[in-house]
Amino acid sequence: MKNKSNITLLSTSLFFALINAPQASDTPVQEYRQADHFLTGWAALSSSTRTSGPSSGHFIEGLKGVKTPFVDYQVIPGWSALLNNADGTYLAMPDNGFGAKSNSSDFVLGYYIIQPNFKTQSDGTTQPGKIKNQKFIPFNDSKGFLNNKKGIDFKITADYRFYPSINDNKILESEFPVDSRIKKNRWLTGFDFDVESAARATDGALWVGEEFGPYLLKFDEATGTLLQEPIPHPSLKSPFNQEVMRGKAVATLGASKGFESLATNSDGTRLYVVPEAAPIATSLQPIPGDERVLEIYEFNPKTSSYTGRSFKYQKDGDSIKNQVVIGDMINLGKDRFVLIERDSQSGVNAVIKRLYTIELSDINTKGILNKKLLLDLLKINDPLDIGGPLPRVAPQLFNLPFDSIENVVVL
Repeated sequence: MKNKSNITLLSTSLFFALINAPQASDTPVQEYRQADHFLTGWAALSSSTRTSGPSSGHFIEGLKGVKTPFVDYQVIPGWSALLNNADGTYLAMPDNGFGAKSNSSDFVLGYYIIQPNFKTQSDGTTQPGKIKNQKFIPFNDSKGFLNNKKGIDFKITADYRFYPSINDNKILESEFPVDSRIKKNRWLTGFDFDVESAARATDGALWVGEEFGPYLLKFDEATGTLLQEPIPHPSLKSPFNQEVMRGKAVATLGASKGFESLATNSDGTRLYVVPEAAPIATSLQPIPGDERVLEIYEFNPKTSSYTGRSFKYQKDGDSIKNQVVIGDMINLGKDRFVLIERDSQSGVNAVIKRLYTIELSDINTKGILNKKLLLDLLKINDPLDIGGPLPRVAPQLFNLPFDSIENVVVL
C-alpha cells in the first residue's frame, strides 16, 4: 500500500486520532491491520473552559444555564484552525467568537497552544481524554496597518470608545466601553475579522484566511502581530468587505462563505486558498449555475500575490441551493491533499461528514479534480472501543456528527 499516514482530526473542541490503512508493521494492534482505518485516541476540551481576559459575551444570551457576559473571561467557542507543532502540542485558533460581526467585538482573536492527552484504551465509558491550554497569543495590529490610510483601512474595535456592533451594514457603538487592554495593545476582535484557517509558509510567518473580506492576513507567529496590509481576493467580496460596506463594490460571495481552508504545498512555497462555497455571482462560478463546484486558488506567500492558477473542486450535494461546505484542506505530500466536506446538520440529522483526497494533477474531462473518499466520519471503526457505548451508534463504531467539523492534521 502507498501514501499511508496517521491523521488527527478536530471538531469544535474535540480531538480524535485515527490510523488510515495501516500495514502490519505500522501498528502493534496486529489483529486490526486489515481495516482501512480505526480510532486510536480521542480527547476533548470542556465547554466550560475559560481564559482570563477582557469580559466577553455582552451581545449574546446564554443557553442551558450559562450566564452572560463572561466577566473577566474569554470563552473558547471552538477551533477553526489547527497546526501540528511536532512536539506534542498544537496551535489551535478559534474563529471570530460568537458567530457574527455584530456580536463579537468583545472577543479577542488569536490562538492557543494546546496539549491533548489522548484516551487510547477502553474503560467502558464515553469519557474522552483531556486537553490542556498552555498559553494564548492575541492577534494585534500594533504596527498600525489598519489605520495608516493605505490598503485595506478601517476602524478596528481598538479605535472605538465603546464596543461597536452592526445593524443593516451600519456600525453602531454600544453602551459597553472597550477594554483598555484591547485599546492599548490594538488587539484584534471578532468584529474586525472572521479568522477561519491558518498555515505556515517557508518564512515562518503564520498566514490566516478569513471571511469578512475575504482577506489573507500575515502574522508574526511568536507575537501575533499583523505584519502587512490585508490581502483581498481579486474578485471575491463578502457582504462585510470594506468596499462593499462603503457602497463602492457589490458582494460576490455569501456571508460567512470566505476562506474556510488554507493549505501549503509540500515545500511551503505555495498556499492553496479554499472558500466554503461557490460565489453567488453566476459569472464568477467555475461552472455557472452549478453551486457544487468551487475554485481552489493558488497563492505565492513570497510575493504576497495570487498566481492566477486555480483548480475546480466539486462538492457533494445539490447543484442548486447547495448546503455542503469545505471545512479544511491539508497536504499529504507532493500534490496530494485531503479535504473535509460537511453539511450543517448535527446528531441524527447529520448526513455528510467526509474526508476526500485529491491530487492536483488528477483532473477529469470536465476539468474538475477527481476525488476519492478517504473516510466517512459518521462510520469510524472503533475495534478497541475507545469511544465507549455511544447513543445510537453500533458497537465498535465511533462517529462525529457535529455540525461544524473544521480541521484535519497529518501526524
